[in-house]
Amino acid sequence: MPEFGLDDKERIGNKRAKIEPDERHEMKRQKTDRQKTRGISLKAVWPMGLALVGLAVFIFITISVSRLLEARSQAGPGQEIKLKAEQKKEWTGNQLSPLHRIPLNDEFNQKIVPAAPNALPFSARYSCEPCHSYTTISQGTHFNYKNRPAVDRRTEPWFLVDDKTGVQLPVSFQKYPGFWSPEKLGLSDWKFVTLFARNLNGGGPGEPADEDQTPDSRWNVSGKLEINCLGCHHRSPLQDHSEWVKQVMRENFRWAATAASGLGEVVGMASRLPSTWSIADGPNPDDHEWAVVPQVRYNPNLFDSKNNAVLALPRPEDDRCLACHSVAPRQARSRAEVDRDVHLLAGLKCVDCHRNDLGHEMVRGYEGEKLSHSTLQVQDFTCAGCHLGQKPEKGGKGFAGRLGAPRPAHRGIPRVHFERLACTVCHSGLMPKKEPQPVYTSRANRLGIFGKAVWTSDYPWIVEPVFVREADKKVYPERMVWPAFWAEIRDGEPVPVDSQEILAAAPEVFNLKEKVASLLNSLIPLAEEGLYPGVIISEYLFEPNVDGGLKTRLLEKSPVARKDKRNEFLLVQVKQEEVKHLIPDFNPDEPPAGIEDKILSMLQNLRTLSNGRQPVFLIGRYVYRITEGYLDKAEKAGEPAPAPEICWLEGEEFKPLLSDFQVRNLETIGSGPEILTEEQVALALKKMAEAKPERKYAYVASGFVFSLDKNGKLKAGEHRAARAITWPLAHNVRPAQQALGKNGCTDCHSPNSKVFFGKIEASSPLKTAHRDSRLGADLMKTGPLFQFLFGFTFLVRPAFKLVLAGCVLLMGIILVAVVLKLAGRLSGLENGPGKNSGEE
Repeated sequence: MPEFGLDDKERIGNKRAKIEPDERHEMKRQKTDRQKTRGISLKAVWPMGLALVGLAVFIFITISVSRLLEARSQAGPGQEIKLKAEQKKEWTGNQLSPLHRIPLNDEFNQKIVPAAPNALPFSARYSCEPCHSYTTISQGTHFNYKNRPAVDRRTEPWFLVDDKTGVQLPVSFQKYPGFWSPEKLGLSDWKFVTLFARNLNGGGPGEPADEDQTPDSRWNVSGKLEINCLGCHHRSPLQDHSEWVKQVMRENFRWAATAASGLGEVVGMASRLPSTWSIADGPNPDDHEWAVVPQVRYNPNLFDSKNNAVLALPRPEDDRCLACHSVAPRQARSRAEVDRDVHLLAGLKCVDCHRNDLGHEMVRGYEGEKLSHSTLQVQDFTCAGCHLGQKPEKGGKGFAGRLGAPRPAHRGIPRVHFERLACTVCHSGLMPKKEPQPVYTSRANRLGIFGKAVWTSDYPWIVEPVFVREADKKVYPERMVWPAFWAEIRDGEPVPVDSQEILAAAPEVFNLKEKVASLLNSLIPLAEEGLYPGVIISEYLFEPNVDGGLKTRLLEKSPVARKDKRNEFLLVQVKQEEVKHLIPDFNPDEPPAGIEDKILSMLQNLRTLSNGRQPVFLIGRYVYRITEGYLDKAEKAGEPAPAPEICWLEGEEFKPLLSDFQVRNLETIGSGPEILTEEQVALALKKMAEAKPERKYAYVASGFVFSLDKNGKLKAGEHRAARAITWPLAHNVRPAQQALGKNGCTDCHSPNSKVFFGKIEASSPLKTAHRDSRLGADLMKTGPLFQFLFGFTFLVRPAFKLVLAGCVLLMGIILVAVVLKLAGRLSGLENGPGKNSGEE
């Protein structure tokens, strides 16, 4: 390797010193060239980059807008995206119900001052809303009639009833066969509320939206029927359901809750006000007698010094529930004859089982119930949930005994009964008899309304119990009613017709009892003091009642009960059990003092009902009539009258006071609950056909459709619209000692079983021989022949058990003998000791 000296190193260093400036210049020149080239490149790329960024932004915006439009189209018009509201906890955890000292607000959300003149009624919406969500409560079972869940089982419908024309038509918002919806019947919310508000709790149809209001409504006058919170929760002796009914019948909807609560007294009737009146108009200073604007006079003793109402609002008491949910057998003459539900007797309250949260969706307690917006565990409050635990039909015990419910043993009852029968079959309702028993219910028959007038109505005619197999293959005890209504036949289907249309076409047909009552009241001048006119037809005594109709009593012995006296009647005067002849018998040549004045007064009364005829009084050979306002006595042409008589003079002929039509039909109806006869129905259908020949009308009743044939005769046909409707019952629950099966299998299974062979015959307002009739086994779909043979086996079972026991005993003896024989052979004892000795 060569070695370098000092001189060499110096030469190299000098050489490098000369070379470095040139290299640095060259490198600087190259760097400048590169910077110029890079600048030129960036200037060329920059527009392309901006174009690419713009394209990306455009694509992003296009995709975002398209997604937003797509989301809006899927959401539908009018929908908004909202955050889920935080649920407010309504319960503080304390079991006490606080005393409410709260201000009451009116419908304008203004605080009510009780002493202020013309104070408005309180509004539950604005008085309760500060603490309790009115919107949430309005979803409750008692208010949300139009939007009941589809899983809800049938409940008792409302009934459209007309006692004159014989109508009992089930009306319901539930979509079940036989239930007519208000829409199909042309019932607006206004009409529905005016018909049934007596047992409505407010809300629902009582608060229609503005677009749902119809021209015939008067909501601006009556006000909305808000939810009546105090109707259930107000524990005060002043709370009065009867007052609620009176107020809503007067169309005082906005005032009804205030009056019923006892917080104030309401005077005036909105039903008498013109449809143009508004709450802003205030009282009418020109009318203080008839069209009086409803006004509230608050009781200052129920408010404190700050004008706050003092209210006790605990859980509802039983009497609040029973105002609308009472059921009573018709044969019971007093409350003492009716046993209360066994749960109430044990100290439970209705709300212990039928619970609800703030949403007021009630736990009804039937198997398979599902609540739509409540978190309550409904399966815990069924019969099995409390008494047996879960799935008892599969042997499961689960957790039972809530509220101290005892666990029944059900000894000797085959498990198949729990799979095919509801608990209520054996434990609820009236005891089965040969025929279902008629009952009253609060909603249908207007029970629990007290006052001078008698509110209870005979119709609809409801019977219980009938045992029906439902879609879940289980049998339930139910209440039953046969619809009755006038209909127009459209495409083979009977469509209900307004009863007022029928009444207007044939008033003389349906006003039978009212006309006879008016005639009898016209005869009051002839009656003695304290006695009132009546008429005896056949074996019945008919007397006018306070409602303008007739009440009927059955006579033990009648002077006109013989068959040859048909269509005859006897006018009498009545006072309780005392009955006398009404028409006086005297010597017309020497009439007693005052008798002719009575005859004049009586004939003047009859003239108002004459309808173009002349009322006369016949006695002997004389005729009393009114001539130019005075009583005229003239000789009668022809034979003398055999007995004093009141008649109609038509031309030259004397006609009885009561026509053959009236006498004949009153005798046919008699003292029964029926309203109409076949003759009346046929005559009404003829009148309708004459008025509107292009239409075909019919009357549905007793499980048949009645119409006129080609000869104008009444005929009966079948149609599904005439079939009976039923709904399950649950109360009253009987004690265990009164349950079916307590006395053994023959309570149900026997050839004469009242459960399977009880006769179920249609009842309706029509007196007819055409009635739908069937046996209990038909509704349970088990077959009468099978049940008869199966029930017969229970009669021979005791003898069969004796024969079987004898056979078992004989077999036992034989078995013992065989065993002894075999034992002897095995032990060698069969040869005996003597034989062994001889061998020895």
